[in-house]
Amino acid sequence: MSRAAVPGMGPGSLAVATYWRPFLCRFAAIVAVPSLCYYNRVRRLSLFIFALLCLNACGHKKVQVQAPQLPRVSSSELEGLASYYAEPYHGRRTASGEIFDSYRELTAAHRTLPFNTVVRVTNKTNGREVDVRVNDRGPFVDGRVIDLSLRAAREIDLVRTGTAPVKIKVLKATEVLPTSASPRAVYAVQVGAFENPRAAEELKQRLARKYPDVTVQILPGEKAVYRVRIGRKPDIQTANRLASQLRKQDFQPFVVRVN
Repeated sequence: MSRAAVPGMGPGSLAVATYWRPFLCRFAAIVAVPSLCYYNRVRRLSLFIFALLCLNACGHKKVQVQAPQLPRVSSSELEGLASYYAEPYHGRRTASGEIFDSYRELTAAHRTLPFNTVVRVTNKTNGREVDVRVNDRGPFVDGRVIDLSLRAAREIDLVRTGTAPVKIKVLKATEVLPTSASPRAVYAVQVGAFENPRAAEELKQRLARKYPDVTVQILPGEKAVYRVRIGRKPDIQTANRLASQLRKQDFQPFVVRVN
C-alpha cells in the first residue's frame, strides 16, 4: 500500500519512525498513568484537607453548660456535733416529702442546706467518712449540725456513742438548677417544738405580740410534733439576725430553710 510522503523525511526516516512507533506509544502510556494517579491523589488530599478544616471550624464552637453552684453555708453549720435518728421517724415523710428510710439509705437532716445536696461527713474522733444526701430538716438541738440516718451513722461508728464531733464538706449541689421561675430560698426561725398543741399555741400567741408571721407547723406521725416558727426571710443573714434577737430573750432558736 502506498504511503503519502512526509515533507523533510526521506524513505529511511519514515522507516525508522514506523519501527519506533509502538515503543513510543507504550512509553507515552507509561508516562500518562503516573500523571493520572498523581492528580487523583492530589484531588483526594484536597478533599481530606477541606474536611479537616470543616471539622476544625465546628470544633471551636463552645457549648456553655451551667453547673450547679455549691451553696454558701456558714462555718458554724459545717462543724459541730452529729447525731442520728431512726424510730419513731423511720417510715415517715421527711421535710422534702420523701419517705425516711433510716436503715437502708445514706441520708441526713440539715437545717439550711438545700435538699439533695450531697455532703461528706467526717468523724473527727476516728477519721471515718460517709457521703450522705440531705433530704430532711434538723437537728433542733443546740450544738448539733447534722442528723444522720442509722445506716450512715454506722459507717462512721456513731451508733455506739450517739453523738460525735464532725466536719462537713459540701460535695455536690442539688441537680435541679434554679431558674427565674423557680422559688428562691426561704428561711424561718424555729423557736420551739412540742407534742402538746396547746403549748405550741401559747408560744405562738406570746411571740405574735412582737413578731409578725408566727406560725405553727404540724409534723404528722404517731405522735405529732408542733413546730413554732417565725417569718419567711429571703436570706439567711436576715434570719440569723432574728435568731440573735430571740436568744437575748432566753429562747433557743434555730434558723431553718423551709423550701
